[in-house]
Amino acid sequence: MILIMATHNQKKLREMQRILQPLAVTVRTADLPEVEETGATFAENAYLKAFSACRETGLPAVADDSGIVIDALNGAPGIYSARYGGEGLTDEDRVQKVLENMQGVPEEQRTARFVCSICCVFPDGTVLRAEDSCEGIIGYRPIGENGFGYDPIFMRGERSFAQFSDEEKDAVSHRGKALRKFYEELKAHQTIQETTQTEEAKTMLTSKQRAYLKGEANSLSTILIVGKGGVSDDVIQQAEDALRKRELIKGKVLETAPKVSRDTAEEVAERTGAEVVQVIGNKFILYRENSKDPIYTLPKA
Repeated sequence: MILIMATHNQKKLREMQRILQPLAVTVRTADLPEVEETGATFAENAYLKAFSACRETGLPAVADDSGIVIDALNGAPGIYSARYGGEGLTDEDRVQKVLENMQGVPEEQRTARFVCSICCVFPDGTVLRAEDSCEGIIGYRPIGENGFGYDPIFMRGERSFAQFSDEEKDAVSHRGKALRKFYEELKAHQTIQETTQTEEAKTMLTSKQRAYLKGEANSLSTILIVGKGGVSDDVIQQAEDALRKRELIKGKVLETAPKVSRDTAEEVAERTGAEVVQVIGNKFILYRENSKDPIYTLPKA
């Protein structure tokens, strides 16, 4: 699977790749338009970025929105972490801005947390979400050379995040924890997709089986009539009863029906779990195997 990641941050990209590697997921960036982050929460902004990237590329897209929430600053910088202090500032500038605003704040009141919200949007409209946080305190000066953003002043014990190795940071960080939650969400989604595809493959009729069923249907009477009411609940109930007893049924679509024969047949099939064997003119044939007491023995593929 290819995931488009809506970010220009190569460190975030590598972090995402490390976590998702076991799922055989390839994470790529793309040349995407900037998205105005108008959300009121990290989760809302992550969705806006992922949705835009999915729409632009036609591929599954993932985005995160993260930042630091400092209690002594009433939750700031929060969702404005990347723009704290105004446009054009560097990470170092924003770190100094926080330290200036925290002057005189005692250690017991320097509590803070990093928050990360991840959202993945698929072309079919499926949305996966994950969020987590990491508690710490704000230090008095930048320490360490690793990491990025506010890592040099975010203290966990005696060290700042900028002193953690990638592996150590992944184990406890807001993004590492959120990514692991997202990993489980994506893994479950892949399992559902694979199961669905397998079930569809199991029920797909081969050309040989279709030909056999068409021949068997020659002697059948038309028992399902779809008129101006379309595929109503009554029609579905009739189809259900007939398929349960006969497995193979013929239907007819009247001129007054709201949909053409093919669309009508496919709707009935979808709602009853049957398969469309054939549609000719205003007639159609449906088949659904009765696994407990099958009537027809389909030829092998």
